[in-house]
Amino acid sequence: MNKKTEIIAHRGYRIVAPENTIPAFEAALAYNPDMLEMDVHRTQDGHLVVIHDEKVDRTTNGSGYVKDLTLDAIKQLDAGSYKEPRMIGIKIPTLEEFLTFLKEKNYDKTLLLEIKTDHVAYPNIEKEIVDMIGLFQPTYRVIYQSFNLETLKIVRQLLPQAEIAALVFSTTPKVYWLKFCGVFDYIHTDIRILKHKPKFLWTFNQHIRTWTVDSEDDMRIVFKSQLPGLITNQVALAVKIRAEIQGEK
Repeated sequence: MNKKTEIIAHRGYRIVAPENTIPAFEAALAYNPDMLEMDVHRTQDGHLVVIHDEKVDRTTNGSGYVKDLTLDAIKQLDAGSYKEPRMIGIKIPTLEEFLTFLKEKNYDKTLLLEIKTDHVAYPNIEKEIVDMIGLFQPTYRVIYQSFNLETLKIVRQLLPQAEIAALVFSTTPKVYWLKFCGVFDYIHTDIRILKHKPKFLWTFNQHIRTWTVDSEDDMRIVFKSQLPGLITNQVALAVKIRAEIQGEK
């Protein structure tokens, strides 16, 4: 029996609705992906918000670093007008609002939560996120991921039983060693680099998920190799190709 490759909706269904917003996650759920992936930063006044970039410039009508803006200032921003067709009036959600959304939807799959500490330092953000998740007592699975090794170590200390993934561009010997040492459980690597490595490594490395897999050709490679998961913006296409290759209806 073929192993099922998990389909992970990158920042929700971001080609349909503004990324990392409630409408994007709502759109993704319509295709029943195995995971929702999202990103967390912290505002100047200590609120956890769901946004990918360190700055609000690309995805809102505002400017500046998230760390320099209050929650009230961020809530004044339009996070939908950058999309085509324009979706005016959509707001950046807080982590609490996002988790409330999942609770209201009776979400029962997996949340892939990226802690965005790779460019900006947010002291103690790991504990704040773990505590917030704990308040909601989710019945769904949570995987924490980051490019920042120190963040992964902190999460492991705070929550020894947590599932943790290292975001990397390439699978180096150091990455394998840290996984062997138990710093993290999974490796999430760049498809642009992974697809040029020998295919026997793909079969051997059943702890690897890959990002960001948007082309049909790349999807076919991943599904045929039966990797554990792929992170994609093309949710509907991934569902279609998986059904064709792995027999999932």
